[in-house]
Amino acid sequence: MEPSPRELREAYLTRVENRWLRRLQGVLPGDTSAGEFDLYVQMAMQFKWTPEQVNALDPQYLEELLAYLAASARHDEKQRKDAEAKARRARAGT
Repeated sequence: MEPSPRELREAYLTRVENRWLRRLQGVLPGDTSAGEFDLYVQMAMQFKWTPEQVNALDPQYLEELLAYLAASARHDEKQRKDAEAKARRARAGT
């Protein structure tokens, strides 16, 4: 029996949600697409920009912005891991 359009849509949304989850957890590389509208989702969440506002930007600016955001996320993750390691060492030393 063929799945209904609703079932197909729900399955698609579940796949996209799972891809986003894996990407946010760091399981998927940052350059792996979670869905068709990744750029718009990221810009909406980070800056509250609409798709129209994103489309109006210079593509090179967007590339630079995305590179900055990726580097910032990597930097934050390294700082978090360093702080956790420091806390573990401090606990082990006491």
